[in-house]
Amino acid sequence: MASITTNGPDNGADRDPVSVFERHRAQMIRDRMVVNVTLGLLFVAFLAWSVWISRFTPDRLATGIPRIFEYFGTVMPALQWDVLFDARNEAGRFPAGSIGYWYNDFWKYLRLIWETILMALTATILGTGLAVVLSFLAARNCTPYPWVGAAARRFLEFCRGVPEILFALILVFAVGIGPLAGVLAITIHATGALGKLFSEVNENASMRPVDGIKAVGGSWFEQMRYGILPQVLPNFTSYALWRFEINVRASAVVGFVGAGGIGAELSHTISFYSDDRVTAVLLLVVLTVTIIDLLSERARHALIGKESLK
Repeated sequence: MASITTNGPDNGADRDPVSVFERHRAQMIRDRMVVNVTLGLLFVAFLAWSVWISRFTPDRLATGIPRIFEYFGTVMPALQWDVLFDARNEAGRFPAGSIGYWYNDFWKYLRLIWETILMALTATILGTGLAVVLSFLAARNCTPYPWVGAAARRFLEFCRGVPEILFALILVFAVGIGPLAGVLAITIHATGALGKLFSEVNENASMRPVDGIKAVGGSWFEQMRYGILPQVLPNFTSYALWRFEINVRASAVVGFVGAGGIGAELSHTISFYSDDRVTAVLLLVVLTVTIIDLLSERARHALIGKESLK
């Protein structure tokens, strides 16, 4: 006698595509919730750990912030309106309380700021050139061999992972005090940072021109030169200008360890004088960086187009 198989009341629902989809969707929501809660708890735990390690507490902030203003109060110039714009006297000196007295070393500061700008410009040009070459080797869609790409990426990570001031300390010992150490230190760090950005731009480029050049027998260099570079050159230029802004600030910082530029003078005034000369140098540095940032921003916007910024 033939056996009769009966389906349970839920068997039909188990095979229903809508039910299967809803169960899968509910499971995905539960999994996502578990992941989000886990990540949130980890974030709170690491945040609390960081606050404890850094002693980032309200009482310390309340105590420390007023001291910042106290310091700036000690280095602010004692300007006097009645002699503010007076010229040199018979002895060849500016009267105390005048702008001339405050900026007695103005031309020295101006020369050092110009030296800082030239340091940043030289480092940007050298770093950009090296980064362009290394970016084609590091990009996964451009590198001729996988091991070459891995080596190039590790080298770029090392270059940008070490702070400029540490490179400057080593190079000051190697080549002596002066702008050369600062230029080399900033060049190394800029190469690593720009190489990373450039390689990511290369990986987003279309490979169709490369395939066409390769099909007609073009070499790897010709594929990169005529297939990839025309596509990515505007982005390269924009990133290089942005890096120039950063390098101007970095040039002022590396001067603290004797690597030339206005940073050396700022370090000298802070260490030995701590008077209104500190404010005089700081204001010139901030003004210079602001002007360069504004000009560089306008140049970058002109290159990449204002429509892409909206």
